[in-house]
Amino acid sequence: MTDGTGQTQDGRATVDLTFKSRPENLALARLALTGIATRAGVSDETLADLKLAVTEACTNAIQHAYGDSVDGDIVVRYSVEAGRLSIEVEDRGAGFDAAKRAAGNGNGNGNGDRSNQGLGLMIIREISDELTVTTGAAGTRIVFVKRLSDPD
Repeated sequence: MTDGTGQTQDGRATVDLTFKSRPENLALARLALTGIATRAGVSDETLADLKLAVTEACTNAIQHAYGDSVDGDIVVRYSVEAGRLSIEVEDRGAGFDAAKRAAGNGNGNGNGDRSNQGLGLMIIREISDELTVTTGAAGTRIVFVKRLSDPD
C-alpha cells in the first residue's frame, strides 16, 4: 500500500502500470522503466538490459495469456528500494505448465525442440539477479530483480 506519493510503508518507491494486452502498449512499459531507472541512477547498459527483460516479460503475457483476446490487462509494477529495482509483470490469463517448459523448449510441449519459444524467460534469467515465476489457472506473475549496488 502506498501513501499517495508512491512510497510504501516499508520505504519502497513503487509505480504500478496497467494496460491492455496489445503489442503497441509495450512502449508504455519501457518508457515508465526508463523514467524510474534514470531516477534510481541505473547505468545506460543496465537500463538497456532491463528494457529487454521487461519487453520479453510483457510480450510473453501479450502472446500467451489471453489467446486472441486483447481485452485482458497486464500489470507492471516497478519497485525501487535500498540498492535494488524489482519489476513484476502480471496477467490474469491462462497459466502454463512450468515443469513441461523446463523439460522442453519452453512452449509446454516437452519435446526438446529448441525453437525460439521460451527464450524470453532465459533472457530475463540472464539479465536479472533474481527471477521468480508463479503460474496457474489465475494467471502468471514474473518477478525479476536487479541489484543496483553491491551489498556492504
